[in-house]
Amino acid sequence: MRLRSRVAIAGVLAGLCPGAVHAAPVPDPMVPITPAVAPEEVTPVVTPTVGGGGETLPEPTPPVRTPAPAPYAGAGVRSPTAPPTPPGAPLGPPPGTGGPQPYPTPGADPRAGVDLGGMSVTPLPPPPASLDPRTIRRQPWRGRYWFGLRIGLTGPVGGERPAAPSVLSLMGGADIGWRVGNVLGLGMGISGHVQNRVRLTVTELVTGDQVQQTRNGRMLYWDALFVRVHLPLKKRFQPYADIGGGLARLTRGEGGRSYGAQMRAAIGVEGWVASTVTMGFAGIYRLNAINDVQGGQGWIVGHAMQGVFDIGFHW
Repeated sequence: MRLRSRVAIAGVLAGLCPGAVHAAPVPDPMVPITPAVAPEEVTPVVTPTVGGGGETLPEPTPPVRTPAPAPYAGAGVRSPTAPPTPPGAPLGPPPGTGGPQPYPTPGADPRAGVDLGGMSVTPLPPPPASLDPRTIRRQPWRGRYWFGLRIGLTGPVGGERPAAPSVLSLMGGADIGWRVGNVLGLGMGISGHVQNRVRLTVTELVTGDQVQQTRNGRMLYWDALFVRVHLPLKKRFQPYADIGGGLARLTRGEGGRSYGAQMRAAIGVEGWVASTVTMGFAGIYRLNAINDVQGGQGWIVGHAMQGVFDIGFHW
């Protein structure tokens, strides 16, 4: 009766709603329902039992469910089925790392078996070939340029006056130069001193009296060019010698001016008191050739000697 009632109800529903039957088919009521097991494996366990006739019959027992293996979690990713790490336990190595690796064999290619990646780790090109030391140009190691200040004494040596000085006087001057190398240097300078002293009888314009006056004649040297040769010592003190020439101008004490030429020759030594400062002494010989137009003597020659202390600044 139950089966007939179910079939009748199903026929009525199929007549009223034919689309519902196609959308959700009704399973056959005669087919036993089997429970689905996912995603686990069911292993039946058979327990022997004894029947009424003495034979052994298999009796179904509850299935034993075996858990499915956990999915691969990947390097460094904890599996959801893995047990939690207890507090304070040491952590394992970082993902992608292993145990200690042995040192490479000496002489072996370090790039073997290593992925060098992009251009950021491209090895450097080989170094350039070394230069021959004989082809390297030697540069001045004491400064390429210098500026020097001089002070000293000037005295007569011989010759005709007023080309030769007649008094011992103070002198002062300055040099500027270019050091071509460790040995050779080129320079230019200017200096001046009192050349002579004359006594004149002068008549005063107001009273008409004659009085004696002492006036000084002054010499100005312009060294247009001098060549200095240094002894190439790699120590604090460095001797040198130079020679050069230029123009001379004599301002007379009695009035007027005379012009001529002059030549210089010097021997000295300079010592380095700092990386760019020197102090030194030098003896300078002067030869003066003056055209004495005012005195009517023509060209006259005089000789002088100078002792000089100088301080130089190098860069």
